[in-house]
Amino acid sequence: MNQRTVARTIRHSGVGLHSGLPVQIEIQPSGANSGIRFVRTDLAPQTEIKATPQAVFDTTLATRIGSPSAYVSTVEHLMAALFGLGIDNARILVDGPELPIVDGSAVPWLILLDEAGVEELPTPRSVRVIRKAVEIVCPRDPTRFIRVEPSKDPHITYSIDFKNSEFIGEQTVSIALNGRSLCEELAHARTFCTAEEVDYMRSRGLARGGSLHNAVVVSRASGLLNTQGLRSPDEFVRHKVLDCIGDLALIGTPLIGHVIAHKAGHDLHTALAKELFVESESVELLSPNTRGQKKNSTKFADFPSSLADLPLFARLSLVTG
Repeated sequence: MNQRTVARTIRHSGVGLHSGLPVQIEIQPSGANSGIRFVRTDLAPQTEIKATPQAVFDTTLATRIGSPSAYVSTVEHLMAALFGLGIDNARILVDGPELPIVDGSAVPWLILLDEAGVEELPTPRSVRVIRKAVEIVCPRDPTRFIRVEPSKDPHITYSIDFKNSEFIGEQTVSIALNGRSLCEELAHARTFCTAEEVDYMRSRGLARGGSLHNAVVVSRASGLLNTQGLRSPDEFVRHKVLDCIGDLALIGTPLIGHVIAHKAGHDLHTALAKELFVESESVELLSPNTRGQKKNSTKFADFPSSLADLPLFARLSLVTG
């Protein structure tokens, strides 16, 4: 029930998916109630960006936080991994505008965080409880939506429908919304796109760091281009759930409610996060001193302290696959 941070500083280097630029990242411990903060060390002066829904200003192909002059992009996979291990507070130094894509999933981030270790802080954690439904519908396509409804247990149900790709098609997954489920059932799922989308993105100067080593690519003519196949038959929708949890992690607390999404994306995920961030008649923020919090505590407390707590985490080998 207490807040957490990483036990020690740990470093990693890689390449940005869209920028193709090399980037170094350093994750440092941070005190209670400080939240997740990114620091652009390559800027003068160095710029700190707190990971909140209000910091999101662009959701084109990734979640970007900060401002046009000082931002960090593609934060969703690391944010999902932090959520998976229940890490509420960390200071993350990055020397470029985009986080490393690693293998396109959250597994490498979980491994990195596990190497750093998790430290429990002496401050209890708050939680957001959904009292009334909140829904966001895409104004340009009403079939795209995301909503969250009251529920005794945290849960997420997500469906996709890729009519332009027979290989992907329609997929749905419904799963508990907690750290253990993310680590064991979602973390392995990689980002994906079609070969045609790759051509379009590169024509716009994007996806410069993308390859079959960090993304699943599907061609209309040839099907799956990754010779080693999928990590699970429904890897596509599981990655969408991973993205969604990473985006919702921007609210800074666990969520007790049932998230339901259809054909959503970073735009709708983060729009919902902005609605949930502010307490209202639909969203109750239970602080450590709030009466009744103890009654709700078991509903979201399944956040492992290390990967050793996960006997089913056999997918760790996928990081090199």
